[in-house]
Amino acid sequence: MQKQWVGKNVDMALLSECVETFFKNRGLKTMKEFSKDEYTIFWTSPRVRDARGDMRVKIQGDPNNFRMEFLGGEEVHRSILLGLATTLFGGGYLIRESLKLKDVLEKVEGEFWAYIGNEVERLVGSAKSH
Repeated sequence: MQKQWVGKNVDMALLSECVETFFKNRGLKTMKEFSKDEYTIFWTSPRVRDARGDMRVKIQGDPNNFRMEFLGGEEVHRSILLGLATTLFGGGYLIRESLKLKDVLEKVEGEFWAYIGNEVERLVGSAKSH
């Protein structure tokens, strides 16, 4: 899922720190990358060996026109499909584990958007004018 904000004048570095804080407060490991007009925050659980695809948040744009995209577990959907295809050969376990992970990701994403909406409002006007 992705959302866009316009006319907020939000400091993008501070916003990326808020994203990291969200995941760290839940005991997750993070890593941040920055390139021109884009922050990518990767996150994973230290208890999960196979992260099942990149779980990340991308922030793209400038302080007055940016979008944020929550990308988590695209591999989960593939695992569910694979499990369905292999049910006769023991794929049920794969389906069950994938569905558990999908439920957790959906819960985290819901909490994330509620948190980040508040943080964006708190950071309105935080970007320095050039």
